[in-house]
Amino acid sequence: MRSRPPELSGPALAALGALLDRSLIQIADAAHDARTFDRETIRVFADVWDNNTFPLFRAATGRTGRERERRARAALEWMASLEPRGRAWLLEQGAAAGHRIDALVQPSPARPDGHWRDYGGTVRPAYSRWTPQTLTELADDYALDAATLRHLRIERDGTRLGGFLTLELARSYAPGDGGARVPTLDVCLHDLAEADVDTGTESGVRLDCDARGASVGLGTRGVLRARSASLRLDDPFWHLSGAGRRADTQVPSRRGGARAGHPPQAGKLSSSVWGAAVFLSTAMVHMRSVHALPGALGVPVKAYCQALRGAGQDILAAGALPRRQREVAFRSLVVRWLHQGGVGLVPWWKRLLQGVPDAAELIREVHRSPLVSGADPAVLDSAREVTGLPDRAELRLVSYTIEHIAWGTRQGTQAVVHLAVPGHEPGALWRLEGLVATDPVRIRMCTEAFGGPLRFRVDGKETESQVLVGGDDVLVLAARAWSREPSSY
Repeated sequence: MRSRPPELSGPALAALGALLDRSLIQIADAAHDARTFDRETIRVFADVWDNNTFPLFRAATGRTGRERERRARAALEWMASLEPRGRAWLLEQGAAAGHRIDALVQPSPARPDGHWRDYGGTVRPAYSRWTPQTLTELADDYALDAATLRHLRIERDGTRLGGFLTLELARSYAPGDGGARVPTLDVCLHDLAEADVDTGTESGVRLDCDARGASVGLGTRGVLRARSASLRLDDPFWHLSGAGRRADTQVPSRRGGARAGHPPQAGKLSSSVWGAAVFLSTAMVHMRSVHALPGALGVPVKAYCQALRGAGQDILAAGALPRRQREVAFRSLVVRWLHQGGVGLVPWWKRLLQGVPDAAELIREVHRSPLVSGADPAVLDSAREVTGLPDRAELRLVSYTIEHIAWGTRQGTQAVVHLAVPGHEPGALWRLEGLVATDPVRIRMCTEAFGGPLRFRVDGKETESQVLVGGDDVLVLAARAWSREPSSY
């Protein structure tokens, strides 16, 4: 029977533990069924605990209830100070878990949601809503008619259909010495209403905005149209542009108002507590990596959520114990997490336990369990040839990246497709399959490709080009070869 949270937990500490459990529930829901798989929700909720896992453990293991509560408030203040959106997330998720976090943290100073300064004091561009004015201002410093497509992704996150593009821009201003790095513009299209893409036509990108929303023209006839969009400019020399020079006179310096550069560090973690914190932090980093393509489907998100179910309350209960009992409790927690993860987590044990004290002994202890005894560590499928695609599948993601130079390294052309396919048994949850193209050459796609179950096939297996076809040619993606991406779903 699971331990109940200690009675001496103050409201801040209780809220901190509840936020972790809330995050795990949201991640598990997002990964539950392939037809509603939500990669972005998994990434967002896992990413929260990148810098916040260790402050949680430090708060939970304070010597007294008052010290635990003080550390928990400091952790919540840190989480709320990261950015305006971070504070909104914190209050929203706390309320959903039954906690008034707005009563526990100081109000944030009013900060304009605009241009900002990095740690070196250089002014940087803001994330922007796509408006006619935004496009006009962008066109003052960049030749938008010369923009080229680097990356295109259309994806269903949950039930939402969205698009993401990365465009390479040409500067209209002089960047000075060292300006060889090409500026890029990330375009996030929200509530995608129309998609018509063919990379085999003439190149060229057009950005427009009208009463129907935002639109991106691709080539001579292609278009992506969405109800709204946002932009993120990545240009290390933006401060030398006209807009950057104007912003430099308006954005205050970082002195006197900069947030702390590190999360709360008060409280030294003992051996077993440190091991449990490393385990949880590593698990969150792994789950966050679902944003990477290819490779997203290899992360056993369901097994992680199964392993860590109720971890927030368990950490608070173990942390309130006397020191000697606490060591035993946290060590037992790690053993139980490994056990609860089942065979799906076995291939990840070595990575999970890296940096955890007495990892070898923990593994021996868990291996005595009937659930994992003799488990095959190679549960994860290896990449293999695409054969026998199911008669019906739902398209979840298409990603297409054109060869380019990034950070001085040449990146090859790449294409990835995610499909939701029926489970192996009647009535089972649908699962995810990933297909990876070798040397993709052309993609044609329209909105109907994401409209429901389709039949997918690979044509031309005996020729130099293999073509993935969905439905009545609503998706056609030609490549030299196709293979299945290793999947844990």
